Amino acid sequence: MARTDPIAVAIRAFVWLLVAVAASGLLFSTKASALLDNGRRLDPSAFSPGRVVAIDLGNTNSCVAGYASGDADAMFCICIPSWVALSDDGTLLVGEDAKNYAAVHPGAAVYGFKRLFGKRLNYAFEREFARRASENLPYKVLEKDGRSHVQVKTHDDGAAKQLGVEQLTLAVFAKLKETAEVRLGHTVHAAVVTLPQDCHNDACQDAPLFAATFAGFDAVRVLHEPVTAAVAYGLSGKLREEGNVVVLHLGGGTAEATVMTFVDGVYEVLGQNYDPFFGGEDFDRRTVEHFVQLIKDKYGKDVSNDSAALQKLRSACEHAKKTLSHRDRAEVHVDSLVEGLNLSESLTRAKFEELNRDLFLRVVEMVDTAVSRAEIAKYGDVIDEVVLVGGSTVIPKVRELVKGYFAGKEIHTRLKPDEVVTVGAVLYIKQSCSRRQR
Repeated sequence: MARTDPIAVAIRAFVWLLVAVAASGLLFSTKASALLDNGRRLDPSAFSPGRVVAIDLGNTNSCVAGYASGDADAMFCICIPSWVALSDDGTLLVGEDAKNYAAVHPGAAVYGFKRLFGKRLNYAFEREFARRASENLPYKVLEKDGRSHVQVKTHDDGAAKQLGVEQLTLAVFAKLKETAEVRLGHTVHAAVVTLPQDCHNDACQDAPLFAATFAGFDAVRVLHEPVTAAVAYGLSGKLREEGNVVVLHLGGGTAEATVMTFVDGVYEVLGQNYDPFFGGEDFDRRTVEHFVQLIKDKYGKDVSNDSAALQKLRSACEHAKKTLSHRDRAEVHVDSLVEGLNLSESLTRAKFEELNRDLFLRVVEMVDTAVSRAEIAKYGDVIDEVVLVGGSTVIPKVRELVKGYFAGKEIHTRLKPDEVVTVGAVLYIKQSCSRRQR
């Protein structure tokens, strides 16, 4: 007897529920908004720490973290690729399975859809976003019923299918919930979901909140990523009253620089700069372009329009980028890149930095814009703490430039940058549960 895919079952149930609700005229109506607001007020701290997890949905990777008990030593954090693929039989593959499937069937998989939260592509003021999305993402972004959808193609017949952002998010949340429950050995009931500071309105928060609810979480709470990053490093115990902290989040597909001040035990945002189309993928793309030209010049083969070859080359370049974070030289090696060519070339850190010089300067410009908007200098104030978040902040040049911008100030990098947000949310869970039990 075939094994039933729990994610596929959850997806089908979610879709049928949306159809039923839409038919009754409730979906996204005033009544629906009221129901969602009530759901937001459910407090995850009502559950024991072992029954609550933190979820950080990223464009490149998504993480789930929690406690097996109230002991901080029992904390776990597991990350999976934020990839979803549609197999020929209609099953949604998630994580490593989806990424592996994409290596063979690139048109059937999507990633990076977090940036689409709350985007109504039929709104006039978001048409520019729609244009940029079409130019920067390897799949089509469409508007359907006023909400963001992406287009994928099945391998067997090449038929185009449209998947909503909520549906994709649900698939990832269901996988993360399942992963946490396997790790813990019991059911989890509540989640604290982290979102970018820029995602502050109801439209942006609807997708993850609905998805988490239909993934089986009884209580869901949203926290903004810069705050959880500060919590992860315990800055509330280090900052002076009205002390200032900069959080630079440079992920795979988005970037955000935020300046906050700590007043009366609360973090308040003073300035922010968000770019939904800038991150580690840009460094990968620039490196891929370099090798596409090298392959053409040296081997006489043009792979610029070969999607399968480009996917292989992109994976190899991403691996080389990560290697160069701790070594001066990396190998870009791809077996059977195209017929008759096994690629094996070196890439030095110096060459990588040369290829991406303007992108590194763009990181500094993001930070400078956020600090300028915060008007720190205008009031004679200073930046007390600097925190780096996101996998792309491990790149040595990024750290060097950020540290130089703040005149050599030490920056917080002790924790794994792609886990900082999730760890901070877990610490928030523990602190909330402890206060409630008093």
